[in-house]
Amino acid sequence: MANDLGSTFSRLRATLDKAGGTVAASTPVSAIRRRPKLAIAILAGVVVLAAGGAWLAVEGLPDWAPFGPKTLAELSRHARKNPRDAGALRELGHAEFAAGRRARALASYGRALALDAGSADDRLVENAVASFGRREQPRAEALIAKHKLVAAAKGLEPLSRSPRHSVRWGAVRTLQKLGKDSRSVYVNAYVADLSASDCDVRRHAMEKLAQVGDRSALSAIRRAKAADEKTGGWFRGSCLGDREAATEKAILARR
Repeated sequence: MANDLGSTFSRLRATLDKAGGTVAASTPVSAIRRRPKLAIAILAGVVVLAAGGAWLAVEGLPDWAPFGPKTLAELSRHARKNPRDAGALRELGHAEFAAGRRARALASYGRALALDAGSADDRLVENAVASFGRREQPRAEALIAKHKLVAAAKGLEPLSRSPRHSVRWGAVRTLQKLGKDSRSVYVNAYVADLSASDCDVRRHAMEKLAQVGDRSALSAIRRAKAADEKTGGWFRGSCLGDREAATEKAILARR
């Protein structure tokens, strides 16, 4: 529709330019009598342009328009009118996320990606990663994994060092589903587990670090042992026992 209007306008302008000052110098009536075909063409062009303006007013602006819907309410109406427009749903998701409606935003993103797997942009990925550590994290994990948002790996890797167990292991799980997990990611998460309040979590981390065998974890293992000794005593047994020594030995034995 936009192209048709533009073409009509161009043809109309060219016709007027070609006519030059002939029409302008004459009275409207005499001009019409002299150039009836030109007058009809001009009238037809005006009618088409007026109809196009009315159509835009009724149907709303197309997606290409830089001055299209901007507010959350406008984007919501536009998405309802265009339920198969992945771009419209993505933009709605952006607006919802900015308004703090993260669950709705992730749902809009999911609908957009279901329609067009290529509709994910940097902002969509960033917002999905930013949902980690919030109540919407499970939705974000599912969205990233289901639609294979590999670009999210860059933001998820640092989260493997998060002090929050649910965040770091949620990031690790998601990276694994994307095929982007690595030894360093697991080392980060297990090292963070050494500071957990749950003794079983710390013991499990020691065992896993021994299996991974990464020397970068040695300093953290020694700090965990020192902290464990401070919490032990006559009336409270040590959590890690001799696990630190066994883990360090296993790691140093690796080449």
